[in-house]
Amino acid sequence: MVRGHSDLWALSGLAAALALAWPAWAGAQSTPVDAGAAAPNTAPAEPAASMPAADADTAQQITVTGTRASLLKARELKRNSAVVQDSIAAEDLGRFPDDNVADSLSHVTGVTISRTHGGEGQFVNVRGLGPAYSIVTLNGRILATDGDGRDFAFDVLPSETIYGADVMKSAEASQIEGSIGGSVNLRSARALANPGRHVSLRLEGQYNDLSEQGGSKVSGVYSDTFAGNRVGVVLGAVVASQRTRSDSVLDFTYNPDSPGEFDANGDHRITPDEQNLLGVCCVAFGAVEQKKQRTALSAAVEWKPTDDLRLTFDALGTRLDAPAIGYHQAYYVEHAEDRWSDVSIRDHLVTGMTIHGLTPEVVTRTENRVVDTSQIGLNGQWKATGDLTLEADGYVSRSVRDSGGKDTWVVAGIPGNHTGYFSANRHALPDIRVTLEDGRDLAAASSTLGNDDYALHWAELGGDDIHDTVKGLSLGGKLAVEWGPVERLHFGVADTRRAKSRRTVDNLENACQYCNYHYTFADLGADVVRPLTLKNFMRHAGGSFPTTFVRFDTAAYFDALKALDGVEILDDNGQPTGTYYDSSLMAARVNPVRSYRVTEDTQSAYFQADLSGDDWSANVGLRLVRTQTTSRTAVNRIIAIDDPTPDDPTSSPDVTYSPAEPVSARGEYTKLLPSVNFAYRFRPDLQLRLAAAKVMSRPSLDQLVPTAEDHTLDRTWRIDVRGDANLKPVDATQADLSLEWYYTRRSMVSGALFWKNIRHFVTYAIDDNVDIGVPGYLFDIQHPINGDRARILGYEFGFQHLFDNGFGVNLKYSGTDTRARVNGREAGDLEGVSRSAVSIALLYEDDRLNAQVALDHSGRYTEALDAVGSYSRYGEPLTWVTASAAYNLTPEITLFIEGKNLTDAYYRANLGRPDALAGFETWGRTYTAGLTIKF
Repeated sequence: MVRGHSDLWALSGLAAALALAWPAWAGAQSTPVDAGAAAPNTAPAEPAASMPAADADTAQQITVTGTRASLLKARELKRNSAVVQDSIAAEDLGRFPDDNVADSLSHVTGVTISRTHGGEGQFVNVRGLGPAYSIVTLNGRILATDGDGRDFAFDVLPSETIYGADVMKSAEASQIEGSIGGSVNLRSARALANPGRHVSLRLEGQYNDLSEQGGSKVSGVYSDTFAGNRVGVVLGAVVASQRTRSDSVLDFTYNPDSPGEFDANGDHRITPDEQNLLGVCCVAFGAVEQKKQRTALSAAVEWKPTDDLRLTFDALGTRLDAPAIGYHQAYYVEHAEDRWSDVSIRDHLVTGMTIHGLTPEVVTRTENRVVDTSQIGLNGQWKATGDLTLEADGYVSRSVRDSGGKDTWVVAGIPGNHTGYFSANRHALPDIRVTLEDGRDLAAASSTLGNDDYALHWAELGGDDIHDTVKGLSLGGKLAVEWGPVERLHFGVADTRRAKSRRTVDNLENACQYCNYHYTFADLGADVVRPLTLKNFMRHAGGSFPTTFVRFDTAAYFDALKALDGVEILDDNGQPTGTYYDSSLMAARVNPVRSYRVTEDTQSAYFQADLSGDDWSANVGLRLVRTQTTSRTAVNRIIAIDDPTPDDPTSSPDVTYSPAEPVSARGEYTKLLPSVNFAYRFRPDLQLRLAAAKVMSRPSLDQLVPTAEDHTLDRTWRIDVRGDANLKPVDATQADLSLEWYYTRRSMVSGALFWKNIRHFVTYAIDDNVDIGVPGYLFDIQHPINGDRARILGYEFGFQHLFDNGFGVNLKYSGTDTRARVNGREAGDLEGVSRSAVSIALLYEDDRLNAQVALDHSGRYTEALDAVGSYSRYGEPLTWVTASAAYNLTPEITLFIEGKNLTDAYYRANLGRPDALAGFETWGRTYTAGLTIKF
């Protein structure tokens, strides 16, 4: 559990109580506001069209800078929105509140994030739903992604390229479909919204106390207007380099069927306490070092040839070059006959044992993640008449990641009859001790182990080439009318085409050619083993285990394999097999049965009416969506099975497969999505919102492709089919109720209730005893279906108060209750949903100093339902603290310092009990210092 967690609820409870009592007291303490002169327009602004619009200029006209200005802009965006929305605005040109956009979004009510190497925010969860159920757009346009799904990884996008972000939690017809949790729209800067010349240069250095490594970043933004403010240009550039290290559990798995039962006390009978046991299978942990290099270029050009016509061209290109190398020690401790002794059991969990015949292993793996992301777009707005405005938008977004055959995973172990000792701990890694066959203790001997000790095992080359292209074209308009309460009509059509391909390049068919530990590296005359000592290794992990181990020179490892070419392969008992080593088989090749291409064509049309009265405003509309999908992959059919030793669990049957045969599938669906948003103003500073809609999110792109994996070699006679082009989208009926009180011109209190009834979650069904054409064998086929459902009920609270003396407080709290049904039964909380999230920020700002401390807390959540048998995996609470201070030396020069994860928080997961560890990762604290120069 994260340190300091026990005090968090007392702190957040006190803050919430103060916030509820604050408005009356603050009204007496703050300078009175002339509501008629100073209060902003309380009527909702015109809703955004389905394509980028210049209406966003309104949100960028406040030119004050700093944290307070950012909060004020976000406050006005929320107040004037036509939907339930929270926003984040830039503190200044080229200065988003955090280095990572995902980290900034974690300050938004109801938003939590997941972190990648180095603790950096990567994926965003909105209102209890994971990134697969949200949509991320840039200027209203879908961003291509470098993963198998639609989830946008925010670490590819430097925050300096973003000027604002809106999290839209309710839907309207003119809003692009594809989200149940919430739509996240990122906005880039526009020069005409801030006339004149503005130039900013930012230099910074970085240091992490876990890796004891540093980094640097240089960014700059140029904005200018010409020709009487009819032409505007914004140019931005970012170059950054950072070294990180994450110490983590690579694998901590359990097997509910092994041992199943065990006579732990040796009385030759199995008692109820010795039945239904959960046993540990594999334990692997270590460190991942990564060098992240980011570059980005952005540009926007606006042209207003007349007052009635505006053209905007914008472009963004980023490269994330983030190779990673991991060093892990691994222990395969699963039960086998006569392998365990001295077994201890606590509440059906095997918590300790002595393992005979243990082979200590070391893993070195590399990941070659180089991602190029781009988007270019052209938008035109024409005021055809005094009442009619037309708009057209076209764009292309691409993401390219070429990692096929470039990732490596090599394993070597110390052969021999070694003995291991395992003991589970509460909230910590286990105690692990290994006595080598010659009597040496592994931990003591680690610094002396080398090429004479480690023998060949697994040698994998892999990786995917992923190309994603999104093309969009939309036409729309808005017409001012005077039809009673109807004041404006919105209409439009759009066509979006997406094509994603995954080209897998690997050597999995032969990666285990050397899996018998018969040859050490010294036997081959190879120098592969390197000593490894890491400072601060597995900080906060707990437990006792060897902390000094080795790593492998991966290139030397693969070179060493060539020494065995032509040597006959021996089986596990040392007997000749009649086959011979061939290192050429280790080359990576295209794997057609794991590769795919999926295309998705969507046409949509919408019609929406804006209505208003003296104290209210509303919009009501319909969106019609038609989507067609086509997917292509390949399969290896099972032609024949020869199983001469069916009673020998150590052997595998001989399976004859067909060559890879191409397969394709098509699917389509049509959805009608109604929506209504209503706002009622009791007073100019107090408004109630009601919203209801039917919404949808699409299956992950790889879930549309019928790639398959069979388990014939382990005699389970099961085939797992990953996808189905005929899967329908997940849909939901949702409703929102919120109250917003803008009790001074800089402060607010808001509360919201929301409800979602979600249907057609993608889940998996098993068809038993299917005849696939193999004589004598029937198979179980697992395949995806639409069928399950979930309910979400939640509430949100927000409080912001900025004092006249420069101090301020910003508090956000959300709670979510979920119920999911999986395979027709109640399964508990929905996956990925934090039951609670708190964000508290205290700030101070004057003419020279700008300082802030922020705490973001996410509560316990379900990571995976039924992750191991009937056991679900849970992530423990995590609290992330950041602080920053900036000092203006002159109006042009600002010095700043920042600290992230100041409480040294870390991630931990378990199987519903503190002694059943399921995951751990620690990132350390990061400090940044630098300066900003304005010209």
